[in-house]
Amino acid sequence: GLMASVSSSSGGRGGGGSGGSMRGSLGSMSSLHDVGAPRTEDSATMRKVTALGLVVGVSSFVILVVFAVLSARMLNMEAAVSSTPGVPSVMGGGGVPSAAGAAAAKPGYGGVTPIELVPFGDSRVEKFMAKSNCSLNFFLAWTTSAAKFSLRYRRTIESTLKFHPDACLIIYSPTMTLDHFQAFWDLGYNIIVERPDVPYLIRGTPAEAWYAGIDKWKEGQYFFSHITEIIRLATLWKYGGVYLDTDVVVMQELYNLKNAVGTELSDERGEAKVLNGAVLAFEKGSKFIHEAMVEFNTTYRIDSWGWNGPQLVTRVASRFPQGEDLQILPTIGFYPIHWAKVRKYFTDEDPADQHAVWERMKRETYLFHYWNKITVKLTPSSGSLMYKVLNNFCLFCDDTGPDG
Repeated sequence: GLMASVSSSSGGRGGGGSGGSMRGSLGSMSSLHDVGAPRTEDSATMRKVTALGLVVGVSSFVILVVFAVLSARMLNMEAAVSSTPGVPSVMGGGGVPSAAGAAAAKPGYGGVTPIELVPFGDSRVEKFMAKSNCSLNFFLAWTTSAAKFSLRYRRTIESTLKFHPDACLIIYSPTMTLDHFQAFWDLGYNIIVERPDVPYLIRGTPAEAWYAGIDKWKEGQYFFSHITEIIRLATLWKYGGVYLDTDVVVMQELYNLKNAVGTELSDERGEAKVLNGAVLAFEKGSKFIHEAMVEFNTTYRIDSWGWNGPQLVTRVASRFPQGEDLQILPTIGFYPIHWAKVRKYFTDEDPADQHAVWERMKRETYLFHYWNKITVKLTPSSGSLMYKVLNNFCLFCDDTGPDG
Protein backbone atom coordinates (compact mmCIF):
# COMPACT_ATOMS: atom_id res chain seq x y z
CA GLY A 1 0.00 0.00 0.00
CA LEU A 2 2.84 2.40 0.85
CA MET A 3 4.66 1.61 -2.38
CA ALA A 4 1.45 2.05 -4.39
CA SER A 5 0.76 5.48 -2.94
CA VAL A 6 4.36 6.55 -3.50
CA SER A 7 4.26 5.33 -7.08
CA SER A 8 1.00 7.07 -7.89
CA SER A 9 2.25 10.25 -6.26
CA SER A 10 5.45 10.24 -8.26
CA GLY A 11 3.54 9.52 -11.44
CA GLY A 12 1.30 12.55 -10.80
CA ARG A 13 4.24 14.81 -10.27
CA GLY A 14 6.90 13.56 -12.62
CA GLY A 15 5.29 10.95 -14.91
CA GLY A 16 4.65 11.30 -18.62
CA GLY A 17 0.89 11.90 -18.36
CA SER A 18 1.17 14.71 -15.86
CA GLY A 19 3.89 16.34 -17.91
CA GLY A 20 1.20 17.41 -20.42
CA SER A 21 -0.80 19.04 -17.62
CA MET A 22 2.30 20.89 -16.54
CA ARG A 23 2.93 22.03 -20.04
CA GLY A 24 -0.69 23.15 -20.35
CA SER A 25 -0.41 25.15 -17.15
CA LEU A 26 2.81 26.64 -18.31
CA GLY A 27 1.19 27.47 -21.60
CA SER A 28 -1.47 29.41 -19.73
CA MET A 29 1.23 31.18 -17.80
CA SER A 30 2.83 32.30 -21.05
CA SER A 31 -0.19 34.49 -21.75
CA LEU A 32 0.76 36.57 -18.75
CA HIS A 33 3.87 37.68 -20.62
CA ASP A 34 1.59 39.71 -22.85
CA VAL A 35 0.83 41.91 -19.85
CA GLY A 36 4.44 42.44 -18.93
CA ALA A 37 5.67 39.25 -17.06
CA PRO A 38 9.22 38.44 -18.19
CA ARG A 39 9.66 35.11 -20.05
CA THR A 40 12.88 34.34 -18.08
CA GLU A 41 10.71 33.73 -14.98
CA ASP A 42 8.51 31.34 -17.00
CA SER A 43 11.55 29.30 -18.07
CA ALA A 44 13.03 29.23 -14.56
CA THR A 45 9.72 28.03 -13.06
CA MET A 46 9.45 25.23 -15.60
CA ARG A 47 13.00 24.06 -14.83
CA LYS A 48 12.27 23.99 -11.09
CA VAL A 49 9.08 21.98 -11.53
CA THR A 50 10.79 19.54 -13.91
CA ALA A 51 13.71 19.07 -11.49
CA LEU A 52 11.29 18.42 -8.65
CA GLY A 53 9.56 15.74 -10.72
CA LEU A 54 12.87 14.04 -11.50
CA VAL A 55 13.89 14.02 -7.82
CA VAL A 56 10.59 12.48 -6.74
CA GLY A 57 10.74 9.87 -9.50
CA VAL A 58 14.31 8.82 -8.68
CA SER A 59 13.46 8.67 -4.97
CA SER A 60 10.52 6.38 -5.64
CA PHE A 61 12.69 4.07 -7.73
CA VAL A 62 15.31 3.85 -4.94
CA ILE A 63 12.61 3.04 -2.37
CA LEU A 64 11.28 0.22 -4.54
CA VAL A 65 14.79 -1.26 -4.99
CA VAL A 66 15.50 -1.14 -1.25
CA PHE A 67 12.15 -2.76 -0.49
CA ALA A 68 12.87 -5.60 -2.94
CA VAL A 69 16.33 -6.26 -1.45
CA LEU A 70 15.00 -6.31 2.12
CA SER A 71 12.18 -8.66 1.14
CA ALA A 72 14.63 -11.09 -0.44
CA ARG A 73 16.85 -11.03 2.64
CA MET A 74 13.89 -11.72 4.93
CA LEU A 75 12.87 -14.71 2.85
CA ASN A 76 16.42 -16.07 2.98
CA MET A 77 16.52 -15.61 6.75
CA GLU A 78 13.24 -17.51 7.16
CA ALA A 79 14.59 -20.37 5.11
CA ALA A 80 17.83 -20.51 7.07
CA VAL A 81 16.72 -19.90 10.65
CA SER A 82 15.44 -23.42 11.27
CA SER A 83 18.71 -25.09 10.34
CA THR A 84 21.04 -22.56 11.94
CA PRO A 85 22.77 -24.09 15.00
CA GLY A 86 21.89 -22.36 18.22
CA VAL A 87 18.91 -20.39 16.92
CA PRO A 88 16.16 -22.22 18.84
CA SER A 89 16.16 -21.55 22.58
CA VAL A 90 16.66 -24.29 25.11
CA MET A 91 13.46 -22.98 26.66
CA GLY A 92 11.12 -23.70 23.77
CA GLY A 93 10.44 -25.60 20.59
CA GLY A 94 11.09 -24.66 16.99
CA GLY A 95 13.84 -25.43 14.55
CA VAL A 96 11.54 -26.49 11.74
CA PRO A 97 13.73 -27.34 8.74
CA SER A 98 13.29 -25.44 5.52
CA ALA A 99 11.93 -27.11 2.40
CA ALA A 100 15.29 -26.63 0.74
CA GLY A 101 17.02 -28.41 3.60
CA ALA A 102 14.60 -31.32 3.44
CA ALA A 103 15.02 -31.66 -0.30
CA ALA A 104 18.79 -31.71 0.04
CA ALA A 105 18.77 -34.47 2.67
CA LYS A 106 19.68 -37.95 1.54
CA PRO A 107 16.97 -40.63 1.50
CA GLY A 108 16.88 -42.35 4.85
CA TYR A 109 15.21 -45.22 6.64
CA GLY A 110 12.04 -46.37 4.90
CA GLY A 111 12.75 -44.21 1.85
CA VAL A 112 12.21 -40.91 3.68
CA THR A 113 14.36 -38.48 5.60
CA PRO A 114 13.92 -37.84 9.32
CA ILE A 115 12.89 -34.30 8.39
CA GLU A 116 10.07 -35.51 6.14
CA LEU A 117 8.99 -38.17 8.59
CA VAL A 118 8.07 -35.75 11.36
CA PRO A 119 8.14 -32.19 10.05
CA PHE A 120 7.35 -30.12 13.15
CA GLY A 121 5.19 -29.64 16.19
CA ASP A 122 4.99 -30.52 19.87
CA SER A 123 4.33 -34.19 19.09
CA ARG A 124 7.37 -34.60 16.83
CA VAL A 125 8.92 -37.20 19.16
CA GLU A 126 5.64 -39.11 19.45
CA LYS A 127 5.25 -39.21 15.67
CA PHE A 128 8.83 -40.37 15.25
CA MET A 129 8.46 -43.18 17.76
CA ALA A 130 5.08 -44.25 16.38
CA LYS A 131 6.34 -44.44 12.81
CA SER A 132 9.60 -46.18 13.75
CA ASN A 133 8.05 -48.96 15.88
CA CYS A 134 10.98 -48.76 18.29
CA SER A 135 12.06 -51.69 20.43
CA LEU A 136 13.33 -49.28 23.12
CA ASN A 137 13.57 -45.50 23.50
CA PHE A 138 16.88 -43.82 24.29
CA PHE A 139 17.19 -40.15 25.21
CA LEU A 140 20.29 -37.98 25.40
CA ALA A 141 20.89 -34.24 25.77
CA TRP A 142 23.58 -31.99 24.30
CA THR A 143 23.44 -28.30 25.22
CA THR A 144 26.95 -27.12 24.31
CA SER A 145 28.37 -26.35 20.87
CA ALA A 146 27.67 -29.00 18.24
CA ALA A 147 31.30 -28.71 17.12
CA LYS A 148 32.38 -30.20 20.46
CA PHE A 149 30.47 -33.44 19.85
CA SER A 150 33.66 -35.35 19.06
CA LEU A 151 34.43 -39.01 18.38
CA ARG A 152 34.37 -40.00 22.04
CA TYR A 153 30.77 -38.79 22.45
CA ARG A 154 29.76 -40.28 19.13
CA ARG A 155 30.79 -43.67 20.52
CA THR A 156 27.85 -43.31 22.92
CA ILE A 157 25.53 -43.25 19.91
CA GLU A 158 27.38 -46.04 18.12
CA SER A 159 27.51 -48.41 21.08
CA THR A 160 23.84 -47.86 21.86
CA LEU A 161 22.81 -48.69 18.31
CA LYS A 162 25.21 -51.62 18.08
CA PHE A 163 23.27 -53.46 20.78
CA HIS A 164 19.83 -51.95 20.00
CA PRO A 165 19.61 -51.56 16.20
CA ASP A 166 15.80 -51.25 16.28
CA ALA A 167 15.71 -48.68 19.06
CA CYS A 168 14.82 -45.01 18.77
CA LEU A 169 17.41 -42.40 19.75
CA ILE A 170 16.27 -38.87 20.50
CA ILE A 171 18.98 -36.30 21.17
CA TYR A 172 17.66 -33.11 22.73
CA SER A 173 19.86 -30.24 21.59
CA PRO A 174 19.44 -26.52 20.91
CA THR A 175 22.75 -26.41 19.02
CA MET A 176 22.91 -29.40 16.67
CA THR A 177 21.39 -29.23 13.22
CA LEU A 178 18.43 -31.54 12.75
CA ASP A 179 20.41 -33.70 10.31
CA HIS A 180 23.51 -33.96 12.54
CA PHE A 181 23.21 -37.78 12.57
CA GLN A 182 22.19 -38.23 8.94
CA ALA A 183 24.95 -40.82 8.42
CA PHE A 184 23.30 -43.08 11.00
CA TRP A 185 19.87 -42.52 9.50
CA ASP A 186 21.16 -43.45 6.07
CA LEU A 187 22.28 -46.80 7.50
CA GLY A 188 18.75 -47.53 8.70
CA TYR A 189 18.95 -46.41 12.34
CA ASN A 190 16.14 -44.47 13.99
CA ILE A 191 17.73 -41.30 15.33
CA ILE A 192 16.66 -37.66 15.42
CA VAL A 193 17.74 -34.38 16.95
CA GLU A 194 14.92 -32.63 18.77
CA ARG A 195 14.71 -29.11 20.15
CA PRO A 196 14.14 -29.33 23.91
CA ASP A 197 10.68 -27.83 24.33
CA VAL A 198 10.77 -27.83 28.12
CA PRO A 199 7.30 -26.29 28.72
CA TYR A 200 5.73 -29.06 26.62
CA LEU A 201 7.75 -31.82 28.28
CA ILE A 202 6.87 -30.77 31.82
CA ARG A 203 3.22 -29.95 31.17
CA GLY A 204 1.11 -31.76 33.75
CA THR A 205 4.14 -32.84 35.83
CA PRO A 206 5.32 -31.64 39.27
CA ALA A 207 8.18 -29.85 37.52
CA GLU A 208 5.74 -27.39 35.96
CA ALA A 209 5.64 -25.35 39.19
CA TRP A 210 9.45 -25.12 39.18
CA TYR A 211 9.43 -23.82 35.63
CA ALA A 212 7.26 -20.86 36.67
CA GLY A 213 10.40 -19.34 38.21
CA ILE A 214 12.58 -19.94 35.16
CA ASP A 215 13.55 -16.26 34.77
CA LYS A 216 15.26 -16.45 38.16
CA TRP A 217 16.69 -19.98 37.79
CA LYS A 218 18.40 -19.27 34.46
CA GLU A 219 20.67 -16.74 36.17
CA GLY A 220 22.32 -19.52 38.17
CA GLN A 221 25.75 -20.85 37.17
CA TYR A 222 24.48 -24.46 37.08
CA PHE A 223 21.33 -23.71 35.10
CA PHE A 224 22.18 -25.82 32.05
CA SER A 225 22.96 -28.83 34.23
CA HIS A 226 19.69 -28.33 36.08
CA ILE A 227 17.58 -27.88 32.97
CA THR A 228 19.15 -31.06 31.56
CA GLU A 229 18.15 -32.85 34.77
CA ILE A 230 14.53 -31.81 34.43
CA ILE A 231 14.54 -32.75 30.73
CA ARG A 232 15.69 -36.30 31.56
CA LEU A 233 13.11 -36.76 34.32
CA ALA A 234 10.17 -35.33 32.37
CA THR A 235 11.12 -37.25 29.22
CA LEU A 236 11.26 -40.61 31.00
CA TRP A 237 7.99 -39.96 32.82
CA LYS A 238 6.29 -38.92 29.57
CA TYR A 239 7.64 -41.58 27.19
CA GLY A 240 9.53 -44.23 29.14
CA GLY A 241 12.90 -45.64 28.09
CA VAL A 242 16.56 -45.10 28.92
CA TYR A 243 18.26 -41.77 29.53
CA LEU A 244 22.01 -41.69 28.91
CA ASP A 245 24.61 -39.06 29.60
CA THR A 246 26.92 -38.62 26.62
CA ASP A 247 30.01 -39.83 28.51
CA VAL A 248 29.01 -43.52 28.53
CA VAL A 249 29.77 -46.48 26.28
CA VAL A 250 27.19 -49.27 26.14
CA MET A 251 28.70 -52.75 26.52
CA GLN A 252 25.65 -55.03 26.31
CA GLU A 253 21.89 -55.03 25.73
CA LEU A 254 19.75 -53.02 28.15
CA TYR A 255 16.37 -54.53 27.28
CA ASN A 256 16.00 -56.29 30.64
CA LEU A 257 16.52 -53.14 32.72
CA LYS A 258 13.28 -51.97 34.30
CA ASN A 259 12.95 -48.97 36.63
CA ALA A 260 16.69 -49.11 37.25
CA VAL A 261 19.27 -46.67 38.58
CA GLY A 262 22.95 -47.37 39.25
CA THR A 263 25.11 -47.18 42.35
CA GLU A 264 28.09 -44.82 42.13
CA LEU A 265 29.58 -45.61 45.52
CA SER A 266 28.87 -48.48 47.92
CA ASP A 267 30.01 -49.35 51.43
CA GLU A 268 32.22 -52.27 52.46
CA ARG A 269 29.21 -54.58 52.42
CA GLY A 270 28.34 -53.57 48.87
CA GLU A 271 25.26 -51.59 49.87
CA ALA A 272 24.55 -48.42 47.92
CA LYS A 273 25.63 -45.17 49.54
CA VAL A 274 25.52 -42.81 46.54
CA LEU A 275 23.41 -43.27 43.41
CA ASN A 276 23.87 -41.42 40.12
CA GLY A 277 21.33 -40.26 37.53
CA ALA A 278 23.70 -40.30 34.55
CA VAL A 279 21.87 -43.45 33.43
CA LEU A 280 18.17 -43.97 34.16
CA ALA A 281 15.99 -46.78 32.78
CA PHE A 282 12.32 -46.30 33.70
CA GLU A 283 8.87 -47.07 32.44
CA LYS A 284 6.42 -44.44 31.25
CA GLY A 285 4.60 -42.89 34.22
CA SER A 286 7.17 -44.24 36.71
CA LYS A 287 6.29 -43.55 40.35
CA PHE A 288 9.96 -43.06 41.18
CA ILE A 289 10.49 -40.50 38.43
CA HIS A 290 7.33 -38.67 39.49
CA GLU A 291 8.62 -38.52 43.06
CA ALA A 292 12.00 -37.28 41.79
CA MET A 293 10.28 -34.37 40.02
CA VAL A 294 8.37 -33.53 43.21
CA GLU A 295 11.70 -33.52 45.06
CA PHE A 296 13.34 -31.38 42.38
CA ASN A 297 10.54 -28.82 42.60
CA THR A 298 10.20 -28.63 46.37
CA THR A 299 13.89 -28.68 47.36
CA TYR A 300 15.50 -26.88 44.39
CA ARG A 301 18.76 -25.06 45.08
CA ILE A 302 20.07 -22.64 42.47
CA ASP A 303 23.55 -22.64 44.05
CA SER A 304 24.28 -26.39 44.01
CA TRP A 305 25.11 -28.65 41.09
CA GLY A 306 25.01 -31.97 42.93
CA TRP A 307 21.93 -31.33 45.08
CA ASN A 308 19.67 -31.29 42.03
CA GLY A 309 21.63 -34.03 40.23
CA PRO A 310 23.32 -37.13 41.71
CA GLN A 311 22.12 -36.31 45.21
CA LEU A 312 18.54 -36.00 43.99
CA VAL A 313 18.09 -39.66 43.04
CA THR A 314 19.96 -40.75 46.17
CA ARG A 315 17.56 -38.81 48.43
CA VAL A 316 14.45 -40.10 46.69
CA ALA A 317 15.67 -43.71 46.63
CA SER A 318 16.42 -43.60 50.37
CA ARG A 319 12.70 -43.39 51.12
CA PHE A 320 11.48 -45.43 48.16
CA PRO A 321 11.13 -49.22 48.53
CA GLN A 322 13.05 -51.40 46.12
CA GLY A 323 10.99 -53.76 44.06
CA GLU A 324 8.84 -53.44 40.97
CA ASP A 325 9.08 -49.63 40.93
CA LEU A 326 12.79 -49.32 41.69
CA GLN A 327 15.81 -51.50 41.00
CA ILE A 328 19.23 -50.36 42.27
CA LEU A 329 22.18 -51.86 40.38
CA PRO A 330 25.58 -52.43 42.01
CA THR A 331 28.53 -50.27 40.95
CA ILE A 332 29.70 -52.79 38.34
CA GLY A 333 26.50 -52.17 36.37
CA PHE A 334 27.06 -48.56 35.26
CA TYR A 335 29.99 -47.21 37.29
CA PRO A 336 32.60 -50.00 37.48
CA ILE A 337 35.42 -47.50 38.02
CA HIS A 338 34.98 -44.68 40.50
CA TRP A 339 35.75 -41.14 39.38
CA ALA A 340 38.67 -40.90 41.83
CA LYS A 341 40.45 -43.80 40.09
CA VAL A 342 39.43 -43.40 36.44
CA ARG A 343 42.51 -41.50 35.20
CA LYS A 344 44.66 -44.62 35.56
CA TYR A 345 42.53 -46.48 33.03
CA PHE A 346 43.37 -43.97 30.29
CA THR A 347 47.05 -44.96 30.60
CA ASP A 348 49.20 -48.12 30.21
CA GLU A 349 49.81 -48.24 33.95
CA ASP A 350 49.41 -51.61 35.73
CA PRO A 351 48.38 -53.70 32.70
CA ALA A 352 47.55 -56.79 34.80
CA ASP A 353 44.97 -54.88 36.81
CA GLN A 354 43.54 -53.20 33.71
CA HIS A 355 43.16 -56.59 32.03
CA ALA A 356 41.39 -58.04 35.07
CA VAL A 357 38.98 -55.10 35.29
CA TRP A 358 38.35 -55.31 31.53
CA GLU A 359 37.50 -59.01 31.71
CA ARG A 360 35.06 -58.46 34.57
CA MET A 361 33.43 -55.51 32.81
CA LYS A 362 32.86 -57.59 29.68
CA ARG A 363 30.87 -60.06 31.81
CA GLU A 364 29.00 -57.82 34.25
CA THR A 365 28.92 -54.20 33.07
CA TYR A 366 25.95 -52.85 31.14
CA LEU A 367 27.74 -49.64 30.23
CA PHE A 368 30.82 -47.71 31.28
CA HIS A 369 30.44 -44.15 32.57
CA TYR A 370 33.89 -42.60 32.21
CA TRP A 371 33.40 -39.33 34.12
CA ASN A 372 33.90 -36.74 31.42
CA LYS A 373 34.33 -33.83 33.85
CA ILE A 374 37.58 -35.48 34.95
CA THR A 375 38.74 -37.18 31.75
CA VAL A 376 37.76 -34.67 29.06
CA LYS A 377 41.39 -33.63 28.46
CA LEU A 378 42.83 -37.15 28.64
CA THR A 379 43.77 -39.13 25.53
CA PRO A 380 43.51 -42.90 26.05
CA SER A 381 46.71 -44.77 25.25
CA SER A 382 46.50 -47.78 22.94
CA GLY A 383 47.03 -50.23 25.78
CA SER A 384 44.50 -48.70 28.17
CA LEU A 385 41.14 -50.06 29.24
CA MET A 386 39.46 -46.90 27.94
CA TYR A 387 40.92 -47.46 24.49
CA LYS A 388 39.45 -50.98 24.44
CA VAL A 389 36.05 -49.70 25.54
CA LEU A 390 35.94 -46.99 22.89
CA ASN A 391 37.02 -49.29 20.06
CA ASN A 392 35.20 -52.55 20.76
CA PHE A 393 31.58 -51.37 20.80
CA CYS A 394 31.52 -49.09 17.77
CA LEU A 395 29.95 -48.92 14.33
CA PHE A 396 32.48 -46.70 12.56
CA CYS A 397 35.45 -48.36 14.21
CA ASP A 398 37.97 -47.23 11.59
CA ASP A 399 37.37 -43.60 12.51
CA THR A 400 39.99 -42.10 14.79
CA GLY A 401 40.30 -38.88 16.71
CA PRO A 402 42.44 -37.16 19.34
CA ASP A 403 40.00 -38.13 22.12
CA GLY A 404 39.34 -41.72 21.04
